[in-house]
This record gives sequence, structure tokens and C-alpha cells, in this order.
Amino acid sequence: MALTTGKLGVLGVLTLPPRATGVGSWPTAALSEAAVGWPGQRYSVVAKLAITMLAFVACGGERPMVTAPSSPAPLSTAPAWFSIPIHGRVLDFRAQAGVPGLVVQFSEWTGERVEIQATTDAGGLYTITVPNQDQFLVSVAGVVIGSAQVTGPAYRGDLFVNGGPCISRYGTLADARTLRPVSGATVSLSPAQTTRSGPDGWYRLDLGCPSENYGGGTTFMYITHPSYAPAQTVVGRGVHGVERVDLKLQPR
Repeated sequence: MALTTGKLGVLGVLTLPPRATGVGSWPTAALSEAAVGWPGQRYSVVAKLAITMLAFVACGGERPMVTAPSSPAPLSTAPAWFSIPIHGRVLDFRAQAGVPGLVVQFSEWTGERVEIQATTDAGGLYTITVPNQDQFLVSVAGVVIGSAQVTGPAYRGDLFVNGGPCISRYGTLADARTLRPVSGATVSLSPAQTTRSGPDGWYRLDLGCPSENYGGGTTFMYITHPSYAPAQTVVGRGVHGVERVDLKLQPR
């Protein structure tokens, strides 16, 4: 586990780098090279989390294949002031098997840029310790795979890689006030494509592995529960790829 920090400077205005040729996401390297500067020069820290996550789903295509580096980063302990250990497993989406030797990174921007890393073991398991209950941008082997709303030590940190042409949205639902898991919520993209969250707030909505992209135009995911206000979130222009999307629901 490694930690790097750096002062952020003045907030700027979002300007995405040119997209690579062909259909697909902006390369992770191009996104990470962008810096914070004066307005009109680079892009805002506040926008980075949302834009980086949506860059893929907004323009379609497949994420690059995730493979372990030849020399994975070693596991280490976090500084003492970090307080929330979370656990998860990185799984190959199609094989449903753990993938060893992959670097998992949680990133946040709260006045300073914080990046926390851990490496999966032989079974694809990892443990990472974060400083607070917050939203993090999540990447595996340098590929952004979604967002995580960490709610506490019981948070389910499972992640999927190598989805290929498959389409899925997964993650956890939590009460916005208490951060406790929300069980029994209905998650849907259409009346025929629904699932329910489990006792730990976990949901997974699979749409198969079509040869062509699913749908077109702006696509919303809807969440309903008798005890919570209805919620919706944009999941892309059409729906592409496999992505983690954690959400908080407002009690009625």
C-alpha cells in the first residue's frame, strides 16, 4: 500500500485531451497527465472525479485488457492516521475468477490529492485502508473502472476487470444520512432490466455481451425504494462496458 500527496493549487476549467483514434475511452495516461492550472488552461479538481469516470461511458467502446505487471507493487501498511480498512476481490468478469498481482488504486481530492494502492494476492483479494468515508475514483492496473462510495469497514470492495464487449453496472447503495447499506432497492435500466440490492447494499445489473452497443442517447439508471426518494444517474450515452457505480439514497 502506497500513499502520495501533492498540493493542488488553483481550480481550473475542464478541458479533456483529444480522444485517441477509434471508438473508446480517453487513455488513462492522457487523463492522468492533465494538471490543475488557471481557468481556461487545465481542468478543475472538483470535476476530475466525475469526468474521469464518465469519459469511458460517454463515448463507448471497450476498456483495455487488464493484466498483472511483470513486477507487481509490493503490499505495505498505511500511515497510522488512516482509519477505515476495506476488503474486496478483483474478478475477471467473464471467467468469474480472482486475478492476482493487480494494483488497485483509490484516489480522492480533498485539498490534497491522495492515492492509496494495494496489490491483489493469489486469489485476487486485496485490503486497502482509506482515511475517511468518502467517494473515491477506482482504477485497476491503471484502468479506471468506476467510483466507490466508502461507507465503513463492512463496505464491499469487489471489482470486475476484462469485461470485453459485456455490459454491466454494479456497486453498493447506502443511506445518505447513516451510510448504512440499503437492502431491497430496485435498480433498473428499463422495466425488463431490473435487479434488487442485497442486505449489504450490493446490486449487479448484467445486460449480456452483445456484438453491438446497447441503446443510444443518454441512458439513465433508476433506483426506487419505499423508504427513499427515487434516484437516477446517467450511465452513459447508450450503455457500454462494465463499471462500478456506488450511490447514496435520500430517506423520505
